[in-house]
Amino acid sequence: MPRQFSLQPLHDLANNRVEAATRQLAALKQQWQLQEDKLKQLYAYQAEYRQRLHHTLTQGVDMTRMRDFQVFLHKLDLAIRQQQVEIEHARMRWENGQRAWMEERRKLKTYDVLKTRHQRKEAQREGRIEQREQDEHARKSHALKKPMEE
Repeated sequence: MPRQFSLQPLHDLANNRVEAATRQLAALKQQWQLQEDKLKQLYAYQAEYRQRLHHTLTQGVDMTRMRDFQVFLHKLDLAIRQQQVEIEHARMRWENGQRAWMEERRKLKTYDVLKTRHQRKEAQREGRIEQREQDEHARKSHALKKPMEE
């Protein structure tokens, strides 16, 4: 009977960590995409508001309303810059998560190699035991036949 792989609990733990890191990486990618989507919305809103300003300017506008447009566009520009910073932070978190995932995969692959090596050695050991048993059986059979021939 093959012996158990003594590092199996560590192999299982490494496998669980890879699965957790995979889930975390997917969540980080989703957060990054959400930040990208928010930036697209801000750009769309900025374009729409600039178009409204252009339309309003062609029809004539008083100074107060013009100032309100400018203040709002300035705030929108600030929001866009802040969102770009958020995207960069989300990207960096994803990259860190990717490095963590790769490290966990590396550890798991190490245990996979050790497990494969163990299984190969156990198969060889089992083969030697089986061969010894067959040799012993053949020797006993031969020994039993020999007295009958004499």
